Amino acid sequence: MRDRLELPRMSIAERNRRWLTTRRQMQERGIDCLVLWGWPAMWDFCTANARYLSPIGGNAENNTLVFPLEGEPTSFVFMPTFVEYWKRAQDWVGDVRSRRGTWAETVVARLKEMRFDHATIGMDGLAGPLDPDGWAPHSVVESLKSALPDARFVELGDLLETARSIKSDEEIALLERAAALGDKMLQACNSRARPGVRESEVYAHMMEAMLADGGEEPTLFLWACDRYPFPHPFRLPTTRPMQSRDVITCEIHPKIGGYFTHVERTFCLGEPDSELQRIYAGCLRAFKRGMELFGPGKSIAACMNEVKRVIDDAKLGICETGIHGHGLASLEYPRYRFHALKADQAALVKIGDEFKAGMVFAFNIDLFDPNWRGGETGAVFADTVVISETGARSLHAFSHDLQRVC
Repeated sequence: MRDRLELPRMSIAERNRRWLTTRRQMQERGIDCLVLWGWPAMWDFCTANARYLSPIGGNAENNTLVFPLEGEPTSFVFMPTFVEYWKRAQDWVGDVRSRRGTWAETVVARLKEMRFDHATIGMDGLAGPLDPDGWAPHSVVESLKSALPDARFVELGDLLETARSIKSDEEIALLERAAALGDKMLQACNSRARPGVRESEVYAHMMEAMLADGGEEPTLFLWACDRYPFPHPFRLPTTRPMQSRDVITCEIHPKIGGYFTHVERTFCLGEPDSELQRIYAGCLRAFKRGMELFGPGKSIAACMNEVKRVIDDAKLGICETGIHGHGLASLEYPRYRFHALKADQAALVKIGDEFKAGMVFAFNIDLFDPNWRGGETGAVFADTVVISETGARSLHAFSHDLQRVC
């Protein structure tokens, strides 16, 4: 087996930057060790914290990371047959092991080996401000506490999410590659979608465009196709042959090296209804206004409220509209979504109501007209945006036009 697998990877300097930043925060909070539960759930969004410090993941791989304040971390993957591959797929963590027994038994054995029987241990995946339910199983957490009665387990809150909110140059470069894959997926839709072609064929062709150029599964790809689809895409394509004047809406999170971007477009197989064109034009006006306003030091809430004013002035309704951070997951910081405003206003308290250079987020605008067809259909648009030192720019190059295919 060759020593180095040809997979996307970041530099050791980037690793050292992240480890140093994380350990400073651990020290400030009195945390001796982190246990990060990189469970492959929600398109791998729950692996983001572990993968930020140990780039193991993708294709639904587990990455349970034991990360001490000092010394080498250990990543545990699901199967022993994958250990040697993961040592060749990345060069950040040399100590890669497989689960032995239950997950709790595996982690407890390593913590005892590292003499953390009486330590303060920070864990993600517990119920906290970012996820009120958490994702670490109750049985695992209780088993850890029972096996290490003298250790103190604490919930991490937003320790890593805050660090992840500002992207490095290497992260932005990888996100640009993800955006390019998204553009190829949209072009694949343009080239394959025709009356008589099954929805599932177009969806598969779009997925192939991403995977063939290094994209990674699992990734979020929502799709809907109908003469009048609902104002937000569904999760799955059907095997129905498409028909003339069908409308396709899609929300895509193209992914490479663990990094997601977010792009949405609306297509029509023929000439779209004039009302659909008006809704889509409203999406573009709102997007343009946001891009005029976004920039370092600007108030997130003030900018987004101006975007909403543009939508309100057009007398359009919001299915989903807002921003949410992108990187190793979706729904990172910063977040300000009008369809989830209460939660995101609370998130602003954590991160601050200010755009900062290096923030990367999806800016999505999914609208309907409440006076057309009862508001049960609409149009979608989104691009991934990065805040630069002077303003904002889109990472995607695909045309903003309402796409007509025939």
